[in-house]
Amino acid sequence: MSIVALALVAPAFAAASADLVTTITAPSGVYVDASAQWQVKVQNSGTRDASGVTLNIQLPETNTSPQVYVMGTVGSMSSSCTRTGTDINCNLGTIRKTKSSTVSFYIALPESAGTLDFVATSATTSSEANTANNVASATASLLNTAPSFTGDTAVTNRHCTGTGLESFFECELFPSSISEHAAVFHDDVDQSISFPDYPDYWGTWDVDGTELVFVIESAAGIEAEFVGYGVSSNCWEGLTTFPSSSYVSPYEVCF
Repeated sequence: MSIVALALVAPAFAAASADLVTTITAPSGVYVDASAQWQVKVQNSGTRDASGVTLNIQLPETNTSPQVYVMGTVGSMSSSCTRTGTDINCNLGTIRKTKSSTVSFYIALPESAGTLDFVATSATTSSEANTANNVASATASLLNTAPSFTGDTAVTNRHCTGTGLESFFECELFPSSISEHAAVFHDDVDQSISFPDYPDYWGTWDVDGTELVFVIESAAGIEAEFVGYGVSSNCWEGLTTFPSSSYVSPYEVCF
C-alpha cells in the first residue's frame, strides 16, 4: 500500500493597500463675481491606512503673460490648506481605511469666455495599488444677471487688449492697461450705436436675456464684434474680437 502525501496550499491573499478616491463638489446657483464654497473630499477606500496624505488643488488660471494669476478672488479655506500661486495645497495627515477627509475653500469667479476648471489630486506615502481615482476635475457653472434699460442709454466701454485673453478680470489685474470710451445705445428701429468721441464709427446692438451683442462698423466695414453677459444690474462683461486679427479685447460695458 502506497501512501500519498497531500500538500496543503495556503490561500493567497491580496496585500493590503490604501486607495484614495478624490471628488470635487462644486457649488450650485452661484452668480458671477459671488464668493462660493467649493469642497474636495479624499476617501480612503483601501484596506490599510493612508499616511502622509496630501492634496493639490489647481485653480483656474489667467491667460496673462509672463505672470499667471488665479482667475478669481480666493477667500478663506480649511486650516490644513495654504495657497501658493495658482494652487491650494493641503496636508491631510493619516486617513484611516474606510474614512475620509474633506477640505473647503471660497472663491469668487469672474465672467469668462473660456471654461473655469478645477483639478484636485491626492497622494499618500503609503503603498497604493490604484492611483487612477486620485484625480478629480470640475468646471464652474455660473449664473448671469439680465440688465435692463429703456430709451437712449449712454454706456461706458472699459477694456484692455491682448492675445489669448478671456475675461475683463484679466484687465483689472493691470489697471494701467485699461482704457475707455463712451457710446450711446439708441432705442430706435435699427437699435443703432453712436460714439460721441468717434463720429466715423457706428454700430448696432441687441440684448437677449442676459446676453448683449454689438457690432462696431466704419466706412471700411466691420471693425469689432462683442458678445457679453450680465454681471450686475447695469453691466455686461465679455470679449470683443476683430476681423483678421489675433488680438482680443475683454470689455466691461456699463450704463
